Amino acid sequence: MKTIKIKELNIEVEAEIHDNGKSLPDIKIPKGWRLLTMNEIRYCHSNYRERLALNHTWEFIEQPFDSLKGSKTAWFYAGSFGIDFVCFWNPLVSVASLGVRFCRKL
Repeated sequence: MKTIKIKELNIEVEAEIHDNGKSLPDIKIPKGWRLLTMNEIRYCHSNYRERLALNHTWEFIEQPFDSLKGSKTAWFYAGSFGIDFVCFWNPLVSVASLGVRFCRKL
């Protein structure tokens, strides 16, 4: 697994998304790793876009709203038209191009 250290955020991030086509409950998050937060992926998109291939990506992120945790998933999309955050996704839905990348503290 290739990772990139984002020292400004004190995290290590997987360089590529994986587990495409799986719903979030079907993805096993390794011990010590977690999903990126909305602020972390926004920072990475602004500063590490090329290195993390964030020009065109669709990936799960941590649900930013406490009231929706456990019932709805969140995802980040970046494409030719810009970026988008969605925080009300059905956790059982899977899409072929939707994947995940994990991060952990340095």
